[in-house]
Amino acid sequence: MALLKEKDWREMFRLRRTIVRAEQALSEIDRSILPKGLCESDLSILERLERKGARPVNGLARQVGLTSGSMTSAVQRLRRRGLVETRRDLEDKRVVWVSATPEAEKIVESFSQLRGEVLEEVFRKWSERERSVLINLLRRVRKDAGETRGATV
Repeated sequence: MALLKEKDWREMFRLRRTIVRAEQALSEIDRSILPKGLCESDLSILERLERKGARPVNGLARQVGLTSGSMTSAVQRLRRRGLVETRRDLEDKRVVWVSATPEAEKIVESFSQLRGEVLEEVFRKWSERERSVLINLLRRVRKDAGETRGATV
């Protein structure tokens, strides 16, 4: 593995900071339009359930990046609000499945519409080509980071 010069390392760190700051800016937009009483992780859970259907709690936790304890709290909170339903697996009673309610689906649809309108404004000045290039580059970052993480673990 070739060693980078200090200038090259600084450039890599600058690139990393830029990606993080872009994500923070987009997350701030999401937070500003979140439905009352929901946090980002709640919405991530509901979006995943709406897109993929019922999921086991432990698998859902991995998919949205939460610990099992955080997921348990989130599911309980969402169940109290009537946004998810839970049921035990018929074959393995240790497994708990969670699914979105029709009310949650309406919330996700409404949020997605609003988020789409806001993102349309954010990227209004970008050409289709620029958006496509960004998507491909960020996918490559994700893929290469995953491969690097796998090689270092």
